[in-house]
Amino acid sequence: MSDDRRGKNLDLVQAYTDALNKWDIDTMRDLSTEDVVFELPFRPPTFERETVGRDAYMEVLAQARDHMIDGSENLHDMQMDTLASDPDVVIATYKSDMKLRSGVQYTNEYISRFVCRDGKIARFVEYYDSIILFRALGGTLQEAEESELLPEGLRS
Repeated sequence: MSDDRRGKNLDLVQAYTDALNKWDIDTMRDLSTEDVVFELPFRPPTFERETVGRDAYMEVLAQARDHMIDGSENLHDMQMDTLASDPDVVIATYKSDMKLRSGVQYTNEYISRFVCRDGKIARFVEYYDSIILFRALGGTLQEAEESELLPEGLRS
């Protein structure tokens, strides 16, 4: 039973990420529970940590598609597996290589946690280097090595 559930959940996450890669929001809606939670624990300023509910989440996706990302996210090098202790939790690693509407090329690496329930995605938590995204969106950061707060022995 759990091997069957495991396989179905891996197929579900693959279909979901394939739809994300094509910005097929209708398919993503169909594959999400009504109470789906999208979470970005390490997010740049102005991004919400959690978006709760299918309608709110689909709106966030539509905004990203329409205003931020130009074309596919070009997700690649996807690897997935379920937790041995819970076949409803899928861990995925992958990379992106996309163009932002500003013309900037944006690449990042991700680790995501999907929680599946009744054949749908109930939670999608995406971990990535938010500093890379922040810079791609035009943000600037003071380099740590320039900071007076950093002990002299740790500066380059």
